[in-house]
This record gives sequence, structure tokens and C-alpha cells, in this order.
Amino acid sequence: MVGTMVPKVIVLSLAGLASLCVNALEVTNIKDCPTLSRRVGGAANVTDLRPDDIKVVAAMGDSITAGAFMLGVDNEEEGFDIRTYSESRGESYSIGGNRDAITLAKFIQNYSPTAQGASIGSRFPTTPCVDENCSILQYEYRPLNDRLNAAISGSMAMNLDRQLDYLITRMKTMIGVNFNQHWKLLTIQIGSNDQCASCNGVLDLSPDAYGKHISTALERIKSSIPRVIVNLLGVFKVSQVYTITEDGPAYCRPQNNDPNTILNRQMCSCFQGADSNRTHMDTIADGYNAKLQEIYEDFKSKQSDTFAVSYMPSDINILGFPIEALSNFDCFHPSLINHQWIAKTSWQNLFVSQPDRQGIWEFDANKKIYCPTEFDRIRIS
Repeated sequence: MVGTMVPKVIVLSLAGLASLCVNALEVTNIKDCPTLSRRVGGAANVTDLRPDDIKVVAAMGDSITAGAFMLGVDNEEEGFDIRTYSESRGESYSIGGNRDAITLAKFIQNYSPTAQGASIGSRFPTTPCVDENCSILQYEYRPLNDRLNAAISGSMAMNLDRQLDYLITRMKTMIGVNFNQHWKLLTIQIGSNDQCASCNGVLDLSPDAYGKHISTALERIKSSIPRVIVNLLGVFKVSQVYTITEDGPAYCRPQNNDPNTILNRQMCSCFQGADSNRTHMDTIADGYNAKLQEIYEDFKSKQSDTFAVSYMPSDINILGFPIEALSNFDCFHPSLINHQWIAKTSWQNLFVSQPDRQGIWEFDANKKIYCPTEFDRIRIS
């Protein structure tokens, strides 16, 4: 479908962001964005990166980044459909590389067609490997399709180091990747499973512990992956998923109209029991985001010409979602239209200063795609 270009002076706001005083375009198809004039020599350093400078895209995270269950269930069909139980990695908001997918990776490839790393297709989920003797390739990853999508469903912040084991190895050996010379954009979003498990008291899932795992991962990235900008996303309040499905909408396929049979109750253990569990989740989420802001400030002092962390708060208003923004398989994971909206919103925010990224993300199924200008850079501060 041919996109409609809308020229205007764009206000890059989620909630009260400052106006960016340049003529810009928003389109329905990234292919309708104007091309960027080629720069001789490319980016001078990490603060000078445009989308066409990025030659490698990568991602780390949990089942959201893995694209789990986003296609949902076709209620008109009977019988088993493997797509229902699949991770649609090729459509994942940050790293999906399917043809015509609406993702950060595809937006990058529009300006840098040879950029490597975007995951394709779909596959059955695997879970984090905790056995020290297990093979990262045999038990967790499908390198030909996963490519540089290191996300594993069920992961928590403590699993990031394991994901880096795969990511660094794959990045070094992947055809088309010049590990030492290519600029890389690595998106990290994790913390939903940490919130969901924080009520049982078995693991230390405090903000301090969460922050330690994030910092350790960033330090390893800094020392092990050259020429990289880390796109670090904040966490959202998972408890709101419980709230919008509390009445058991038919879309979520409760058994005998009992909302306790919706799959999200089993997928998030804190959804079970007293309301105080969900209050506790919100407190934990606030703590995680405060810790991420603190980590971002710390890594600003560790920035170099070839490494930086860009922090993107992601205060998503789940309470404002239409129910279709959730997969009807479990009413827990984002649906395809939700992944596409997150891709468009986070893409737009890449070019906004970090202070102006504050604010609420309000769902908009008709959101257009921002076209970066010659003057835009991927913002670090």
C-alpha cells in the first residue's frame, strides 16, 4: 500500500515533548521517506550516528523481544495451529526482519539496506538454559533465523550475560558483519518477568539486584563489542495487564466466563493472590526505572567515541489499550499491532533528546512513521 506523506513541523511528543524545529515528514510506509544524502566518511563518532551509518542491528530481552504469541488465535479455526504457539521473531518490534515488517530493524534497513542481524520467520519458544554444561546453540538458539536476536522467552535481567554469550559469538562469525568496523545498534528491554516473579521471595529481584545485572551487561558490551550504541528501554507496569482483563473479556477466551482461567494468570505469578501483589509489582517497576535512569547517568561518564548508552523511558499506558493490543492467545503478550506501534514510537524517540523522552506512551494504532532528516542523529543525551 502506498503511504501518504504528511509534511509538517513535527512535535515529537508522547506527552508534552518539546517541538523539534525542522521540517519533517510522517508517512504510513517507511519506503516513502526521503532518502538521506550520503556523507563522505560516515559518522565521526557515536554522537554523530544517523540510521544510514548503522550496519548491524541486535537485540536482547525476553518473550516480547522474541515476538512470542503475537499472532494470537483464529477463533474461527479448529484444531492445532503451530503459529499460535510460536515466537514471530521476524515481526518483533525491535529486531524483526521479515519482508514488509514494521520494526526498528526494517526502518534502519530502509536507510542502510545491507544492515545485518534482523531475525526472520518464526519458531517454537525455548526457555533460558541454566545448566552450565548446556550448549547455547543446541538448547536456546536457532542462529540461521534468530541471527542477532538474543532474546529468550522467560528471561529476566539475570539472564542477560547468557544472552551475550550467544550474541558476541554470533556477531563475530556472521557473514556480512565486520565486527571491528561496523556501527551497531543494540536494543535491550527486560524486566517484565522480574516483576511477575517478585512476589514469591525466592529470588532477589530487587531494584538493586536488577540494576547490578543491567550494569554488568553494559560493562561487558562496552569491553567486548566495538562501535556500538545501546538503546536501553525502560520497563512498563505489567500489573496493568491484569487490570484491563480483570472482568474476563471474551476476547481473552476465559473458560466458563471465569477470568482466573485466562492464561495471563498462569504466566505472571504475581497476578495470583491478593491485590497487594500487583501493588508490589508497581513499586518494583518504579524501582527498576529509577535504577535504569541512574545507570544511564553513570554510563554517560563512561562514554567514548565508539560506545554510548541511549536511555528510552517506556511508560506505556496499558490501561489505555484496546483489548486487541494484547494477543488473544494469553492476553499477556503484545499483539502484532502493538509491536508495530511500539516500533514506530521508539523509532521516533531515537531522534529526541533524552530529557524530552519523558512522558506517557499512549497507544495509537494509526500512528505514522517519522522520517529522519539530514540533521537528525540517534540521540544519547
